[in-house]
Amino acid sequence: MELLDLLNLTENDFLDFKQEWYKDTGCLILDVLCMANSDAKSDRYIVIGYNEAEKIFSDISSNRLNQDNLCNLLSTSNFNRIPQVYIKTLNVAGKIIDILVIKKTNYRPYFLLKDKQIKTKHQIIRAGVIYTRNGSVNTPVDQSATEAQIAEMWRERFGLLLSPRERLEIYVQDYGNWSCNYDEEWKSCVWHYIPFPEFTFEYTLPDNMSDYNPRHHANAIFANSIGNSYETSLRYKYHTTTLKSESLYICDKARYYLLHPHTDWLYYDPENYDDLHVFIGNARKSDRGKSIDEIDFSAKQGGKHRQVTFFYNIKNSFEYYVQKILNQNSSYNLYNNYLFSYIGASNYEENKGITCPEKIYLIEPNENIAKRLKTEFKNLQKFYS
Repeated sequence: MELLDLLNLTENDFLDFKQEWYKDTGCLILDVLCMANSDAKSDRYIVIGYNEAEKIFSDISSNRLNQDNLCNLLSTSNFNRIPQVYIKTLNVAGKIIDILVIKKTNYRPYFLLKDKQIKTKHQIIRAGVIYTRNGSVNTPVDQSATEAQIAEMWRERFGLLLSPRERLEIYVQDYGNWSCNYDEEWKSCVWHYIPFPEFTFEYTLPDNMSDYNPRHHANAIFANSIGNSYETSLRYKYHTTTLKSESLYICDKARYYLLHPHTDWLYYDPENYDDLHVFIGNARKSDRGKSIDEIDFSAKQGGKHRQVTFFYNIKNSFEYYVQKILNQNSSYNLYNNYLFSYIGASNYEENKGITCPEKIYLIEPNENIAKRLKTEFKNLQKFYS
């Protein structure tokens, strides 16, 4: 939703209007609690400096908070979990308004761990009480959300309103709450989520990591200085149902574990390093509009372009958290001071011209991946010239 569109709406379960900034921070905290606990399916907004009934703007200079002030207030108000709130300032035909954006999360219910006073009203926001918003009306400070509303919030918090696959996406983020058991007879490892042990990861190990059958060696040798990698299948299960599976590399005699990272390709002209093309997510067109066939790279067509294959993971992705679970007791940081070798690309004659940087990159969420890979390539040019 465009923030300006909010001015055309009336107050509801995700929108409130204030003519001026809060004179009492206790009132602000109560409104944030109610909004954060709303049943709204979207982000929530408090528009400051606008009267929606009369369609007029007002002065917001008095008692105005900036983002730092707001963060400090939230961090010192003893929330059980601090809501994600930020201020967006808009200039509407020369009139300034502030909009508090309260992000929708799966972490309801929000409440305070200590009482907080609303001094101007001689009221108390009570610790442990769950406030919410019903339509355009907040829960009164001396009341509480209903039992049914509170139960629904907790079910959402624990993912009980979601499918097993969606629940798994949430539970892996709680990576410290996973525990591993090893079955000696079946040579298998099973990780389970302690609060809901019906969610598991399973994979098998070779009989002897120091002398395993060469046919089990991975084509992709993700290894450091000791031994090679063993490729197996990691299965994600709900009870006995396999939700998904993917390749898992057990590296350096089980000293660390690696899911197959994302793989993308960059093609470059060694005579003109500005001629770079990145193909992201198996796209048929590069970020500069050319197809793979048009690139005519040297590995297959004898053309001038060469290929670099990048491996990366995305921070806070599903795979990122699973990686943390599998390597709880490992001293390896897969994204710092870590190199790997990858021989799979050079197993076939037509792939002899493919180069792989000896690193797995960690990409920030929402980062422009093509731009990042181009930057990394420029840092590595001396190795490929």
